[in-house]
Amino acid sequence: MATNQGVDPVLLDFDPEMQLGHNETLGGGVKRVATEQFRLAAAGFFDGEEVFADAIHEMRKSMKRVRALLRLVRGELGERIYHYENRYLADTARLMAAPRAATAMVLTIELIREIYGEFLAEGTFEEMTVRLAARRDTIHLQVMEDPGLTARVVRNLEKAHNRYASWSTDPDAMEVYGMGIRDEFIAIRPGFRATYVRGRREMVKAYSQPTSYNFHQWRKRAKYLRHQMEFLAPIWPEVVVGMAMTLDRLGSLLGEDHDLAELVNLFRERPDLTPNLRERSLLLALVGQRRSELRLAAEILGRRVYAENPGPFTARFGEYWESRQLALNTPFDTLTTY
Repeated sequence: MATNQGVDPVLLDFDPEMQLGHNETLGGGVKRVATEQFRLAAAGFFDGEEVFADAIHEMRKSMKRVRALLRLVRGELGERIYHYENRYLADTARLMAAPRAATAMVLTIELIREIYGEFLAEGTFEEMTVRLAARRDTIHLQVMEDPGLTARVVRNLEKAHNRYASWSTDPDAMEVYGMGIRDEFIAIRPGFRATYVRGRREMVKAYSQPTSYNFHQWRKRAKYLRHQMEFLAPIWPEVVVGMAMTLDRLGSLLGEDHDLAELVNLFRERPDLTPNLRERSLLLALVGQRRSELRLAAEILGRRVYAENPGPFTARFGEYWESRQLALNTPFDTLTTY
């Protein structure tokens, strides 16, 4: 298996198996990463009930990674294949949306208690936490007791793995198989640029029309760009990894904002989860304060990430790609003279 030999995964906090490997073609890298994500996602459901929540989280994260890669090579796959695979993965991840959301609600209330704990009386929000945890456990139990649901998820992952494993990544196979991925920047330029442009637009929209939905849409685009950056990190690790890490932090900020919005919505739909009206009012105030802080921090990072116009941004990464190709095709003893 091709792996990246130029980046320290511990230092950079990224998995080298998620990156384009040393001397690996673009098509080969996309195929390898995608099939490995499917394998890992399916395997997690066989590790026992005690890690069921982790398996769901990792499966959904894997689907986002693969969907980011699909966007990257969308032009090479063709619209028919892209739309089918993107919808297939989104639908598969959605099968486990309820237990994942239930877990997120518990983690979110616990985070609020941790952040503002020194200002709160002992036991504040404890009953809310207990009720949210009970709700989470009930939802998880319902899912675990439905073997057909888990089996469907695993089956979908296995089918996707088999499809992607049979992909021809040889560019010359385009005329025969209807698809192929060229080992050139031109193969990813449209998809990479579109991901950046969409994220830039969603950021502007989020701050001009600050709804929870608009911030969530921006978060999704930022996450796609983050995963694409991770995959492309070897083209210039010192630069690309830094941007990927900024995007990772941006995604975390926007993710917390989304979870807080969902927590408020849940309490509005289920007032029985917050029977203490005084605590409910206090929680809403703290959530509002926290979301303001998150959105300010996200704006600062977002302005850095999306500072460039799309044209120069894409061209710059094209130069990084060409420099990598030049280095790969230049004898080592020649490089040492510079």
